[in-house]
Amino acid sequence: MKKKIAALVMAAFSAAGFLAASPASAATEGQFPPYGCDSNRYGIVFGEAISLTCFSLPRHSETYRVVAHCTSGSSLWFTVGHWVPVGFGTSTAECRGGLLANAYVAGYHVDDF
Repeated sequence: MKKKIAALVMAAFSAAGFLAASPASAATEGQFPPYGCDSNRYGIVFGEAISLTCFSLPRHSETYRVVAHCTSGSSLWFTVGHWVPVGFGTSTAECRGGLLANAYVAGYHVDDF
């Protein structure tokens, strides 16, 4: 009986460890903004968002937008921000989840035009 109780306690700690593990936003891809840009991640209701401000881009372009790589559980999708002129605003993309599963920004990239 003691072995069964010990096994149940260990299973509970193991499940708690999986639930408390870092989300997919801890991935290394898309963690740092491109040269000339500044990014900010922040929490929203049932999710996470990223805002990106660029004053210059590696290629000569006039507008840009941020594309967030969103994840919630095993689901993956992209969310795009609005096109913004370089140096004149912030492009924001929001990853929204549901009531039982929050969404996270797993990474991002910049589209320029």
